[in-house]
Amino acid sequence: KPLPLSPRTRTPEPSPSLPPQSPNTRLDPEGSPAMEAFGGFFVDEKAARVENIFLEFLKRFKEPDAAEPFYDVEMEAMRSRESTTMYVDFAHVMRFNDVLQKAISEEYLRFEPYLRNACKRFVMEHRAGENRAPIISDDSPNKDINIAFYNIPMLKRLRELGTAEIGKLTAVTGVVTRTSEVRPELLQGTFKCLDCGNVVKNVDQQFKYTEPIICVNATCQNRSRWALLRQDSKFTDWQRVRMQETSKEMPAGSLPRSLDVILRHEIVEKARAGDT
Repeated sequence: KPLPLSPRTRTPEPSPSLPPQSPNTRLDPEGSPAMEAFGGFFVDEKAARVENIFLEFLKRFKEPDAAEPFYDVEMEAMRSRESTTMYVDFAHVMRFNDVLQKAISEEYLRFEPYLRNACKRFVMEHRAGENRAPIISDDSPNKDINIAFYNIPMLKRLRELGTAEIGKLTAVTGVVTRTSEVRPELLQGTFKCLDCGNVVKNVDQQFKYTEPIICVNATCQNRSRWALLRQDSKFTDWQRVRMQETSKEMPAGSLPRSLDVILRHEIVEKARAGDT
């Protein structure tokens, strides 16, 4: 069930907008900064700016009359419940910086890894003090911090979803009719070449089991002989949930529409059949 927007609407202190583009930054046909190559790697400059502004939001946003930044308190709540998910009120983002909220809502799929990295930087800058356990300990520096937005203002019905929503941050309404068992999912794999022994790290999985295209060793041309190093790979839990339109949302004489939703990380096993 969607949560109501915060009743407090007083504007916080002025926040930075996205920095101006460098005169050397190329633009794509849509008018956004293009990705530029440095040393063989592509850098998404706009995404990097969004990450930095979002980090400033986490550090600076305060509720009216609050003594300390809101997400300092949220981080302490994460520590107390031993969570790795930071819950962010999207109404706060809208009040902090309109350009930032538009970038997140319109191109969430593009920026989501950068937003998670901003959350991790925020947590790493606030290391544990006395009698406080760290959220990311020194023996697990590769541990990820996940992000979950709530209070997203525009709710859509299932039959209103179309291609225009691909890649956007969207909230939908419906009733849960079925849940699957929880299963492991490989997110990033570390592979060992069985020909030369070279190790390739952080291979993103493209919605299926994905191995490196070719060995990075210049003298090795292996493309198919790989061994997954499980201890050095990243896994998470996932669960499939089926949502269905409620009777109030269905036009007269229509059959209910349904949608399968994939849940990951700490929100698995949170939904039950009958939940709305």
